[in-house]
Amino acid sequence: MNLKLLEDAIALIECGSLSLAAVRRNVTQPAFSRRIRALEDWVGEPLLKRGSNKIELSEALLAAEPEIRALITRAKKLRVLLTPEGQRQLTVVIATQHALGADEFPRVFGLLADKRPEVAWRVRTLNREDCVALFLRGDADLLLCYEAKGFPSLPFDETVRRQVIGVDTLIPVIGGDLRGIVREDKTLGAKVPVLSYPRESHFGALLEQTGLSDALVQSSTSEREVESAYSVLLRELVLRGSGVAWLPHTMCHKEIETGSLVSLADAYSSVPLEITLFALDTHRTAMSLFKDISLPVST
Repeated sequence: MNLKLLEDAIALIECGSLSLAAVRRNVTQPAFSRRIRALEDWVGEPLLKRGSNKIELSEALLAAEPEIRALITRAKKLRVLLTPEGQRQLTVVIATQHALGADEFPRVFGLLADKRPEVAWRVRTLNREDCVALFLRGDADLLLCYEAKGFPSLPFDETVRRQVIGVDTLIPVIGGDLRGIVREDKTLGAKVPVLSYPRESHFGALLEQTGLSDALVQSSTSEREVESAYSVLLRELVLRGSGVAWLPHTMCHKEIETGSLVSLADAYSSVPLEITLFALDTHRTAMSLFKDISLPVST
């Protein structure tokens, strides 16, 4: 039995969809489907009712969820016990937003690489809501995410420790051939496509709360053309000259410095952000790392 197959089963139960579970597990849907079939082969019974347009999870699979979770936990503990103490490698799971995975986690990793060489990192990059859910379920030891400066922090109880380890800013940027329409005062001189976030996403809700959700649309008489919660995708589209979008400054500061992107923050405002790390105070390993990551706030 491959432990990954049991973890696949949990992802499928939580997502209720092969496609969404495949995204959660960072594999293609065909590969994920093959893994679920491998689990079914091991069980000897189908775990899904497959229709032309949908699937249904079997009652047996749903009923077995607590035992599957317990088995995964016991198997991981057994692996540690069977490993000679001097050779044990500590695996820490950190859940981080896509926008922070490219720059902020490498910074944290670089600071800890020499201090904690025994730690092996498993990085789960997801949208903010999924990161929080992973952390609250106990499937992630640390949570790294954005919070809007001046707004209430995530509503965790007193068992969760919070530490601001960096600051950032959400700014509007434009790139490619569209840089030529930017006026000296950093306003848009022509109608351009707006690349936006869904209103239910973290950045989308934040822009809505600050009254900036439609700032680019109203100011440039532009229209929304692409909507995605994936800020890395929006950055690539902006670089190609496909439109204007709001991006974290840390994600695009190098391109702004080289001139590949132009910041429009002077004309259309910006949103200050905090980069925040969370750990459960009852989790010894997470708390020890939490203390080691006490570092000067990045700018």
